[in-house]
Amino acid sequence: MSAATGVVLAGGRSRRFDDGDKALATLDGDPLLVHVVRTLAAVTDAVVVNCRADQRPAFETALADADLGVTFAVDDRPDEGPLAGLTRALASVETEYAVVLACDMPLVPSASLASLLERAADAGTTVVPRTAGGFEPTCAVYRVDRAVAAADDAYDDGERSLHALLERLSPTVVDSDAIGLDDRALTSVDTVAVLERFREQNGRDR
Repeated sequence: MSAATGVVLAGGRSRRFDDGDKALATLDGDPLLVHVVRTLAAVTDAVVVNCRADQRPAFETALADADLGVTFAVDDRPDEGPLAGLTRALASVETEYAVVLACDMPLVPSASLASLLERAADAGTTVVPRTAGGFEPTCAVYRVDRAVAAADDAYDDGERSLHALLERLSPTVVDSDAIGLDDRALTSVDTVAVLERFREQNGRDR
């Protein structure tokens, strides 16, 4: 498997989550952030967490309690959207590929990310899964050099979304079902109601 760095996107304000920072909400006894870092650590050589400066102390505590070592890429442009967060994180990545996963997607299987990474290495490019609803840019593998250049250009042009980045990258697209990503795995835990539903369903499948 190609050398890769895991990137957790966790710098959002959790505005739809009315019980604090969603990254620290617990599922099966662990914060969502811990689940996502563990998933990435299973398929990468290192993990970088992108977050705001005010989030870092609580994140460090949560990850230390779980004995998970990470580095942090603290937002230099907070509240500027996911494109700014990803750009900041990728600037700290030294490997050819970055496996990106949002902090609110704790059910994504590591095997699915490994499949994306393998396809990215074979194609030499960014690989993104697609569902019936469209692309999933926060569960994808980015070729770092091209993504950094494209992200900088997109940001300079006033873009703030990851979909705008994908348009510039022309990624390889993979059907989500082909790599074991069903609707449940790709559901973002962005509200307390979604989290409660997962808890009722006995949380994460392992």
